Amino acid sequence: ISEKFMDFTLEIYFRQFWQDKRLKFQSRAGSKQLVVGADYIKLIWVPDTFFVNEKMAKFHVATQDNQFLRITDQGEVLRSMRLTVKAICGIDLSNFPMDSQLCTLEIESYGYTMVDLVYFWNTQ
Repeated sequence: ISEKFMDFTLEIYFRQFWQDKRLKFQSRAGSKQLVVGADYIKLIWVPDTFFVNEKMAKFHVATQDNQFLRITDQGEVLRSMRLTVKAICGIDLSNFPMDSQLCTLEIESYGYTMVDLVYFWNTQ
């Protein structure tokens, strides 16, 4: 947390899960899922997620893009990526030095409404 710039920085593994029935496939013995690299992300639909209070975000790419897709035979998709996000935090210093801060990372869809796309935390 930076009191001076009123922001905070996170390095996270951002994971999103969804189901796309168009990606179902015939499983074979011992092969119920595919794990593919970042190149395939451009070939399928993915949520247009963004961080509302982001000041800066960086995808990690050393030594390769730090992201992958896992697709099950039922069309369940996991997208995982490693990110660094710097986000705005409304810091209240009125009780300084005995203050505590609560900073949130706000996540939304850029183009879809809450009718089209619903976000929720997966606690598993």
